[in-house]
Amino acid sequence: MVFHRIFDTRNQNHHMSLRHYILVFAVAFTGSFFLAGCLNDDNKIPPNCYDGILNNEEQLVDCGGPCEACFHCIDGIWQPQLGETCVDCGGECGACTQCRNCIQDGDESGIDCGGTFCGPCAVLCDDGILNGNEEQIDCGPNCEPCPTCDDLLMNGNEVGIDCGGTLCAPCITDGSCINSVLDGDEFWINCGGSTCPNCDTILSFKVNNLTHVVLANNVTFSFDGAALNVAGTSLQGGTIQISTNVPPAGWVTGATVTMNQTTIPNKQIGYTDEFGVSYGSGTTETTNGSLNFVRFITTPLPGLIRGTFNGNLSDFAGTSSVSITSGLFMVPVN
Repeated sequence: MVFHRIFDTRNQNHHMSLRHYILVFAVAFTGSFFLAGCLNDDNKIPPNCYDGILNNEEQLVDCGGPCEACFHCIDGIWQPQLGETCVDCGGECGACTQCRNCIQDGDESGIDCGGTFCGPCAVLCDDGILNGNEEQIDCGPNCEPCPTCDDLLMNGNEVGIDCGGTLCAPCITDGSCINSVLDGDEFWINCGGSTCPNCDTILSFKVNNLTHVVLANNVTFSFDGAALNVAGTSLQGGTIQISTNVPPAGWVTGATVTMNQTTIPNKQIGYTDEFGVSYGSGTTETTNGSLNFVRFITTPLPGLIRGTFNGNLSDFAGTSSVSITSGLFMVPVN
């Protein structure tokens, strides 16, 4: 303690003045105050990175996202380059347990499942790891069937139905752009790709069940690889704004974005009615919404982004709200 140290020093040196003792105490107290109040160099880390709450797009409480990286032994990601032999274990993370070591051992019937000690293989079908008796990550015998090139579905990383991507043959087309089927290398049904005309720009949505349609030339759109923004004013007088940075799954078909107060301003949805009342677009209005990318093709250009969205948004005062449903946008990427 500072007082104890001052007392000892005074006994050792009778010539030290009281004024000097006071100065020492003031400096020590001020230093400890700043150490407690200045939690990061130049305040580069947002305050809510040490508030004990999972917010601010953090991966875990107060780490990841805009905060300092989470310790790799607790982040739920398998990182062999850091010495892990399975997820969050091995190396400096400590030994892996038998049912979580990413190998089939003991009397297991699959990797980390079955046998005397481990649970059923089916419970591993959504953990993002090739384990159980899966043929590919999270698909195969006990899980959903793995995507194939002859199942008449556009799945996996296929570019068209059962074609393109890393596993299937390149897409071909019979030249039909009027068959109402997404086939060949079309970007969407009967548009885009090597044969069909360019896809239209679309933006429409419902506000409390009233349909709003935005003309193509009134749609504003931007995408730079870091953020996507879509906005427009409808014929009915309402203005919608949707923006997001990189989704958790990346810029891919099927990616989903959750929007709420903790994601503003990086991910948000807002609406302004014909009277100029704003809903859900700022830090005081409340937002609960989601965005799903139905189609995301940006390489090689030209490409196409198609998404659906919805949300429940309140106004600044919190006394009024609107329900956004059936939201749809489709924008060519050149």
